[in-house]
Amino acid sequence: MANQVIIGALFQEGTSQVRPPYFNGQHFSHWKRVIKKGNYPLPASTPPLANPEDIDSYSKEQLEVVQVKNKARNFLHNTISGEEYEKISSCDTAKEMWDKLEVTYEGTIKVKETHINMLVHDYELFSMKEG
Repeated sequence: MANQVIIGALFQEGTSQVRPPYFNGQHFSHWKRVIKKGNYPLPASTPPLANPEDIDSYSKEQLEVVQVKNKARNFLHNTISGEEYEKISSCDTAKEMWDKLEVTYEGTIKVKETHINMLVHDYELFSMKEG
């Protein structure tokens, strides 16, 4: 029964090859893995973030980079809940958004190392009771 609840929570929005999973603040590691492995199409069009006057001076390659970065930002905005959006709304780039979500839900490298060291320590102290 509990297993069905967890599976239901993980796939709340259903599994789709076209629509990316929705993140509502739960099961970040699963959402992250699915997003990284998934081959979801980026949104069709997004308004450019750069100043329109500057866009005229961009080369074709620079325009493509701006478009991909804007699509990535839009992709992240479309896959998270309103509460999660509040956490990353001050970020300017998709990379900043992704990093902030990772630190929020997984911690920094030091936090991860400390957690691993605590688990190793607990494992080393673990012993069977006689009887």
